[in-house]
Amino acid sequence: MSNGFIPISQIVANQISDAIFLEKKYKPNDKLPNENKLAEELGVSRTTIREAVKILVANGILTVKRGRGTFVTSNPGMHNDPFGISYLEDKKKLVNNWFEIRLILEPANVRLVVERASDEEIENIIYWERKTAELILAGKPYSEADQQFHAAIAKATHNDVIQFMLPSIEAAISDAIKTSMYAGTHELASENALTNHRLIADFIEKRDADGAALAMYYHIKRGILDMGS
Repeated sequence: MSNGFIPISQIVANQISDAIFLEKKYKPNDKLPNENKLAEELGVSRTTIREAVKILVANGILTVKRGRGTFVTSNPGMHNDPFGISYLEDKKKLVNNWFEIRLILEPANVRLVVERASDEEIENIIYWERKTAELILAGKPYSEADQQFHAAIAKATHNDVIQFMLPSIEAAISDAIKTSMYAGTHELASENALTNHRLIADFIEKRDADGAALAMYYHIKRGILDMGS
């Protein structure tokens, strides 16, 4: 089974890797929760957890000890990089690669939205912009609302291929927010979303295609620049 262009098992493997290298939730030699608990925490099936674990075992990040469980290896694939610096740099590179793809795709998306979206779809975009802003201002996690904002835009294009790509774009947005947190640029990312989502939504509401496209371009370009700071 795949989620957009990225197999769901790979997405889950990435989430577990983030928990090890970025969040430091699991340290070298720590035992992971059992299959049932991990599946519940990550909202996937036990089969997906098993596939994700196989990926991480092959990469030297996890080891399975028969009868005892699944453990983080003593030096989980880091090769003299115990603090996960190289992992963070690789993650930042991946996030920037996705930003580049989004820089091409999403300004064009909002042009289609201005042309094709119903009033109800535009109201939904505005709803998720306001929800994201509310969470940011309250200092609460806003990744899911941010993803829903961009998802609402993608759906309102009425383009099946763009919607097929949506899970990959949502994963990219989640990665960008999470990586900014551990790279020390989270405040910049939050400010970017707060300011530029409002501009994008305003221009879409006015059905101003040029304004919406420019605001989206600046939003994503700002993400690239902030990640490099």
